[in-house]
Amino acid sequence: MRFGIMSAIVNIIAPVFALILLGWFVAKTPVWHRDATGHFNRFVFWVALPAMLFGKLAAGGAFAGVEPLIAAAYFGGSLATMVLALLFARLVLRLPGEEAALYGMGASFSNTVLLGLPLIVLALGDRALGPLTAIIALNAMILLPTTSFLVEIARGRKSGARLRHVVLAPIPALAKNPVLVAMAAGALWGFTGIGLAEPVTKVIGLLSGAAGPCALFALGAGLAAYRITGSPAETATMSVFKLAVHPLIVWTLCTQVFALDPLTVSVATMMAAIPVGATVFVLAQQYGSFVGPVTSSILISTGISAGTLAAVIAVVG
Repeated sequence: MRFGIMSAIVNIIAPVFALILLGWFVAKTPVWHRDATGHFNRFVFWVALPAMLFGKLAAGGAFAGVEPLIAAAYFGGSLATMVLALLFARLVLRLPGEEAALYGMGASFSNTVLLGLPLIVLALGDRALGPLTAIIALNAMILLPTTSFLVEIARGRKSGARLRHVVLAPIPALAKNPVLVAMAAGALWGFTGIGLAEPVTKVIGLLSGAAGPCALFALGAGLAAYRITGSPAETATMSVFKLAVHPLIVWTLCTQVFALDPLTVSVATMMAAIPVGATVFVLAQQYGSFVGPVTSSILISTGISAGTLAAVIAVVG
């Protein structure tokens, strides 16, 4: 192994999870107003992370050498994990259709922006931005409509008009997503070769320096509002699918099926090993279904991932 587990823990995992724990701890104290988490999240999501992504991509060269097949490897692994988890939920846990669909999404949907982006950039550097951008841009476009489609089918809403709405409904929200807009704008600017004026570069640099730490702090503060509820079996098995099965399938596709380069393998496998994303909780709340197990799996998988991510980093470097 090029990167030992202890080295991964000390150099990458410990700083990342120290910031998450700091956010969680501060959010539990009286000095942190309950509305502050939302405001802090908005700064991260609307200002800091978009500025960082725009600046990195506008500099040009971020997509040089990016493997086009990363989408097939990562999302092929994600959809395969979702199918396996859905079957497990139906046949073993005996969950109804809509709960099984949300279980499958929890097993395959990573916390790409708040945890995956800063952690992988810290581990691999700016060279990881090209593959990362491809995964982040497609993550919500593929897995979110797929889960919504399955839930609607389970609820018996099978009319053609309704299914078209399920598939097309996320498009307006994605078009207004500041992270996706910043990535698209930065990539387009980078292709022009014009570059950025020095004052603009300095402002973006200051915001970029805040993006990673603030994102991790905001993740911890957000987790402080969650509670462990629901069935332990559902929570535990969903976490196992997310932290072990998902990265194993993605790694297998990257190395044994598509034979991708080492950087792409590292980015895709590490992103697959990131814990359950908060978007799964948002969708569960929207449908009023399976909220407890999803909430618990976000908390449990995030806590456990400190160890599993160190092992993954040690393997893929």
